[in-house]
Amino acid sequence: MDVNEQILEELKAIRRLLTIFSQDKLDEFNEKIKRKYLTTPQREQMYELFDGTKTLKEIATLVGISSDGVRKFCVSLEQAGLVEMIALNEKQRNPKRIF
Repeated sequence: MDVNEQILEELKAIRRLLTIFSQDKLDEFNEKIKRKYLTTPQREQMYELFDGTKTLKEIATLVGISSDGVRKFCVSLEQAGLVEMIALNEKQRNPKRIF
């Protein structure tokens, strides 16, 4: 096993431990996000669709609301640090959940 593989294995072990130790905080954090931002079924659906693979327009079509509505919701989540826009190419950026 080379050094990079050893480092990767150590990082995976650390991640598992952090997940175990922070589970109660993570549940609390997810509940706070739900109460503050995911206040309607459409918002919950949009948040789930923010996986980095779909455009705002595609998400709007799937959820059944305007692209502008999706964009505004995305911007509010981006400002809260919950979503980032990832670049797929020079022209296209898709929303991706951070948590």
